[in-house]
Amino acid sequence: MKALRLPAFGAPAQVPELVEVEPATPGPNQVAVAIEAAPINPSDLMLIAGDYGVRPQLPAALGAEGVGRIVAVGDGVDASRIGERVMIVPTLEQGTWTDQTVVDERNVVPVNPNADPLQLAMIGVNPVTAYVLLHDFAALEPGAWVAQTGASSAVGRYVIVLAKHAGVRTLNVVRRESAVQELLDAGAAAVVVSNEDFSEQVAGALGGAPLSLVLDGVGGEPVTTLAGQLKVGGAIVSYAALGGKPIVVPPLTLIFRGLSVHGWWLKHWLDSTPPAKINETYRELAALVADGTLAAPVDATYPLEEYRAAITRAQASGRHGKVLFSLA
Repeated sequence: MKALRLPAFGAPAQVPELVEVEPATPGPNQVAVAIEAAPINPSDLMLIAGDYGVRPQLPAALGAEGVGRIVAVGDGVDASRIGERVMIVPTLEQGTWTDQTVVDERNVVPVNPNADPLQLAMIGVNPVTAYVLLHDFAALEPGAWVAQTGASSAVGRYVIVLAKHAGVRTLNVVRRESAVQELLDAGAAAVVVSNEDFSEQVAGALGGAPLSLVLDGVGGEPVTTLAGQLKVGGAIVSYAALGGKPIVVPPLTLIFRGLSVHGWWLKHWLDSTPPAKINETYRELAALVADGTLAAPVDATYPLEEYRAAITRAQASGRHGKVLFSLA
């Protein structure tokens, strides 16, 4: 079978290697999963470059999330699970950019056998990030306002849909005017462009209502402005660094409003959350994918053999969605 491996850290489109390996036999409490689809995420590219929060021992398997069907089970696993479609929890304990991978049974979650495998493959990272950001840092009542930077990103689009599903309004910050209508059509309550009249746009969109939560994936000046609109006790959560700029909150805003600033990383959440809660969260998200509530645009799919083209496309600006490996 084919698998992508990382022999050294470096340029994401150059250093991975496609190798032939023997399918592994699942051990006790493990399952073998034939991969149907696996996304290419920014975190995957950071890991390849050596810039991620963890550095695996080399050579390393690649790919964090994906979906597939169980084709073999080890001791302690019910044989009736063979044929079951499952999503792989992105613990980084196994790779998904491969024809087949072996996974601990605790790291797979059953999903709808008839839903779109491309959409199911993307549940592991971005939708769960959006879900936790919306649920773990503020008690959001229906009608509350949540602001987010990087709103046209994959996580941002999931935040819009999940917030609307919960009756929460989103104020979405984008850098391009061309993104405004697209996000409004997706369910955003308001979309503002980070230009010279940004503060006025924000104030006009909120109409005097306070923000309950700011979700930041970009950093920079927009966060400073949004912090000034937070209610007393409001929170700012940083989960990505797409803009590479720091979060700056004026001390008096921080003090007098009693604000809190948090960093959030999916790996920490997976490491610290009870397995039952992880499973429950992913099952809820998978159900929303199956019924059509959650969906993300797909820019392109590639076979493993075209991994250099796939990774190059995933790095390109101006994409219209996620790039995935399709192996079905």
